Amino acid sequence: MAQAEEMKSQIESMLKNIDGLPSFPGIVQKVLSMVSDPDANFQELANEISRDPGLTAAIIRLSNSAYYSPSREIRSVHEAIVTLGLRTVKDIVLVTTSRGILKQSLDGYKLDAAELWDHSLLVAGLSARVAEKTKVGVGPDVAFTAGLMHDVGKVVLASFFRKIYRKIDMEMKEDPSLRFTELEKKHMGYSHSEVGAHLLKIWNFPRELIEAALYNYDPEKAKINPALTAIVHVANMITLSAGVGVDAGGMAEPLSKAALETLQMKEEDLKELYENLPELMEDLKAFREM
Repeated sequence: MAQAEEMKSQIESMLKNIDGLPSFPGIVQKVLSMVSDPDANFQELANEISRDPGLTAAIIRLSNSAYYSPSREIRSVHEAIVTLGLRTVKDIVLVTTSRGILKQSLDGYKLDAAELWDHSLLVAGLSARVAEKTKVGVGPDVAFTAGLMHDVGKVVLASFFRKIYRKIDMEMKEDPSLRFTELEKKHMGYSHSEVGAHLLKIWNFPRELIEAALYNYDPEKAKINPALTAIVHVANMITLSAGVGVDAGGMAEPLSKAALETLQMKEEDLKELYENLPELMEDLKAFREM
């Protein structure tokens, strides 16, 4: 336990050192705030984004990808906002700016860069589809964002996790019923869900997105937007069951019956989403190859 307390203290020190944590450019917060502003000036936002050549190129390329399949070719940021909507462009901005955070190898968790990135994107895309399918009052764009960021805490914890991986692995082999996130907390003082929620709070993400990261393995605990957290949970479980982004924890987290009840989903709904994963992976090809 002494090692766990020491590790917890080190993690807390790291979380207090904001300058040493991953960060998003200022444009992300501007886009997030404008999405909920009915008087948002699209042209002003388009002009600001266009000052960043890399972000502009990514928005135009991804706007024209198979995932969105626009009715006509999009040639500028303004055309992307007008054609696809501000909420969709918000998703593209987040994907583009989060790539540097989420597309990296996490040796401690036994995930290479492509695996973590594919997992994050697939949970995002699948979350959007679950939101569309279930019609529980959650916007597909909000579900996409929550799905994209659900595992961001692993980025911070990876270096600590490497030190206690063998202990956790041994305990899971001795008792397969143990939950991975509970073992993280036992040996490090925090689970990656808790650290992810902390990061999103630092980045000023909306409370419902913070909650989805915090409780995506325990969706029945969600109070702010239970449906959103349930969506991310289901999307994550389906993605893991397909073998995409399975980390050192394997499949040591159960599918929540409460989440299925919240979304009024049945076994056949899960099967349909699972069977359509190859098509979704192909639609996300432009994102995955960034």
